[in-house]
Parts: sequence; C-alpha cells; structure tokens
Amino acid sequence: MTTEKSAAPNATGPNASGRMVLAFVAFLLLVLFIGSFVYRMERPSLEVHQKKSQGAMPGAMQEAMNGPMKEVLALMQKLQENPDDPGLQLAMAEKFMAMGSFDRAKVFLDKVAKVRPDDPDVQNAMGVTLYNLKDPDGAKAAFEAILTRDAGDYRARFNLALLYKYALNDPAKAAEGFKAVVASDKADPETRATAQKELETKAPQ
Repeated sequence: MTTEKSAAPNATGPNASGRMVLAFVAFLLLVLFIGSFVYRMERPSLEVHQKKSQGAMPGAMQEAMNGPMKEVLALMQKLQENPDDPGLQLAMAEKFMAMGSFDRAKVFLDKVAKVRPDDPDVQNAMGVTLYNLKDPDGAKAAFEAILTRDAGDYRARFNLALLYKYALNDPAKAAEGFKAVVASDKADPETRATAQKELETKAPQ
C-alpha cells in the first residue's frame, strides 16, 4: 500500500533556478486547479465563470504541464464532459492516489462505489485510500468485502495482511495472509516474492 516517488532531474546552467521556480509555480497552479475541479465535482450545481488568460504560457511552465500533469488535465477535461462516467472517476481516483492525494481520491471513489459497489478494483482502491487516511478499520472492511466474494483475490489478501502487520498489530493473521499469497497460483511473481519477504521480517516496534 505504498506509492513510488520518482527523482527529479538535475537542473544546470545559469537559468536553472529560474526554470525551477517557474516549474514549481506551474505545479502550484495545477494543485489549485485540481482543488477547484474537485470542489466543482462535489458541488455540480454551482456555476464557475473564468476569464481566459492572455498571452502564451512561459516555456518552462509549459514544459512543467507536460507528462503526468498533462494526463491529469486531459482526464479532468473528459470528466467535465462526462461527470458520471464511473470508468473516468476511477481513473481520476487512481491518479490522485499516485500523487498521494488520498482525500481527493476518496471523493471519486465514493462516487464510483455507488454504481459499482461490488467491483474489486474499486474496493481495493478504497481500502488503500482509507488506510492512508488513517482509517484502518474502514480499510479492513473494504478488503474483507472483496474476499467475501472472492477468497482467491490475492491483492486484497496481500493488502489485508499488510494491514494486520503494520496497522492492526496482529502478526498471526498477517502471516496467515502472506502464506496464502505465497501459495496462490494467481499471484504474480513480484507480489509472491514480497509476501515471502514480509513473512521473514518483523514489523517495526
């Protein structure tokens, strides 16, 4: 239940600091835009008027808006056109989870859960999100709901074992879950290897 952080490339040259500042400003603008977007999604009856900006975006800022940020903005545009599309809502939730913004991810997961209450992808994402929002009991309920319908779901079994080990202080149940993942013929090699490693290490005190 972790997210990976990518290292930022080193900036060199006399204008490096300026480019970094502009890139950072662009990132802050994106965060503000995301906050405004989520606010509108939660309150669709409100109408927002916005003036068009004049002039082109500086090169460094334009560059900062490419890549993952560009993907987020493109997804937002699709959601504005189809706000009730559960596939788009789940994709947006996953983007926010990757960014570590779990409170915003939950906004979209709550919407998807209303139309896809038994979807294991939705419930698994909800469990990870609730764990990161310091709600281990809610996360436990989400993972257990998946396993009630499909006892062989190794993702839910693995995440529940992690929850028992690191949040619920129940090493016996954690070990039981990890052993089940190691023995599962559905689990991918990486998850199986990680489960084996978890079996061999103790949780920090």
